[in-house]
Amino acid sequence: MDRFVFAVLIMMALLPGMALGDGAEMYQLGADAADYAMAELGFEKGDVNVLALTNAGYPVIDGQTTDMCLDAVMEITGCTPGKENLINILSAPWKPLWFGFFNADTGEAVYMKASADASGFEVQEKDKIDAETVLADVEAWDPGVFGHMLPIANVWADEKTPYVFMKAVQLHDHICPGVSSGFLLAKYMEKTLPIEDPANQSYKVIACPNWCKDDYFQVAWDCTPGKKGMYVKYLTADETNALTEKFGTRVAGIFIRWDASTSSGDGLVLGFDFDKAGNMSNIDTWPRWAYRLKEDLVLVDAADSPEDFVSTIKEFHLDNNDELVALQGAGVNPLKVLGVESG
Repeated sequence: MDRFVFAVLIMMALLPGMALGDGAEMYQLGADAADYAMAELGFEKGDVNVLALTNAGYPVIDGQTTDMCLDAVMEITGCTPGKENLINILSAPWKPLWFGFFNADTGEAVYMKASADASGFEVQEKDKIDAETVLADVEAWDPGVFGHMLPIANVWADEKTPYVFMKAVQLHDHICPGVSSGFLLAKYMEKTLPIEDPANQSYKVIACPNWCKDDYFQVAWDCTPGKKGMYVKYLTADETNALTEKFGTRVAGIFIRWDASTSSGDGLVLGFDFDKAGNMSNIDTWPRWAYRLKEDLVLVDAADSPEDFVSTIKEFHLDNNDELVALQGAGVNPLKVLGVESG
């Protein structure tokens, strides 16, 4: 019996150490990524002009979570949410683990992808990816492994980009003109129908049609489908094209400032001018990666003047909750209810 008890105690003592060992392996992987980045990009801990990007914490490798990788990156580089220079990209658990670092002072970046068993890195590359450099000769430069982090790094480095934008990028997993359009639509709404009574007022979005923009509102306004702040309704390409031809801009959805104390709301059907944004971004002559990067920067730079791209197609008022429900219900085209779309 004494031997049995002794064996159990030994096992109990070993289990925490075994768990710590698993975490230590992941911590070391994150530490290796951080050390490589600091050596290659030449920065010291706490440099606010250095951005760390990673999906660490989401991938699961051989049953092990990767959260400790994220701890290592923050502790060694000093990149944190508080400094607004850490972006933790949402990822499915079966996706590869990766790390990226960007030095805004030099325009240089490194990218690493962990091997399938997390024993090291199967990809470790360095390049200069600042917008000024890569857009100077778009035909000669190939994004390669930096295609994903290229727009994220450059939009982050833009002085007009608020960190809430980057939080939305964490949810959406990348930056594209669709997400950037959401940023300007939100700016326009906040300017036109600002929240004046925070205790009772909130924004509601009927995403009809839906596109990448809608992930921005979930983060910036906390209007999620689960909390009945957002309703998503699909439009066909034919419907979307017909509306664009009718109004000369792309219909971007229905936005409502709802007052819970009076069960009433004021709303706008907004439009977004993607043609103008594309024409300012060499969409007809540049490769896709280049004009999309340029378009993201063009849109972010319009943060103080969202009306350059956003317009009001229709204003309306809701007198009661029933009128709100009439727009949200299943099988209902809210644009038809509001008279924006015929039929």
